[in-house]
Amino acid sequence: MLRLCLTVSVLFGRQIAAKEEYHEGIDFCGDYGCPQPIEMIQFNNYDEMEYLPVQWIVTEVNGMDIKSALATGLDKLQNYSWFLNAADTIVPVSAPWGLQGYLVNGTIQQKFGVFVVLVPELTSPPEPTDPTIKIGMSHIGWFYVRTFDTKVDDQQYEGRVIEFLNDLEKDKQSFDRSFFYLVFFNTNGLMEVAFNKIGE
Repeated sequence: MLRLCLTVSVLFGRQIAAKEEYHEGIDFCGDYGCPQPIEMIQFNNYDEMEYLPVQWIVTEVNGMDIKSALATGLDKLQNYSWFLNAADTIVPVSAPWGLQGYLVNGTIQQKFGVFVVLVPELTSPPEPTDPTIKIGMSHIGWFYVRTFDTKVDDQQYEGRVIEFLNDLEKDKQSFDRSFFYLVFFNTNGLMEVAFNKIGE
């Protein structure tokens, strides 16, 4: 976990103090330019949110657990951000960062797409020199989102995903069970677990 925290700290140049309330997280995004929902419906212990797509850099990591995949992916994306790109320049990035994971029959697979959001002012990012890094757009639409503001042991990320999956199923929500997102806003515990809503 120390390696992950140091990687993220270097990548973003600073650590932001943890927020205890989700709305403070919204304020945080307003201050630092990270994506905010354009619409939100609150439930008892999660929210339904609509997001516009954002530009990001992403790399696939296979055969690792969540902790290792995130650390490995962020190392590669940091290299792109710090000069290892076609323009040999610093590419500015923003919170959040995280990963898209995949599920088969409710089991998390060892395959992840690790991502970092590019600042919105960057309209033409330089091409990566690493062929495993891609520039693309995040998923668009509605998501079921559960927000956390406390740190957990790295092994507990999986537990948060499965618990949220089970709660959505108990509530008979219509969502894509094949993938999920873990989204981090700082290194002090402010994070979200998200599933893509389907249907109406």
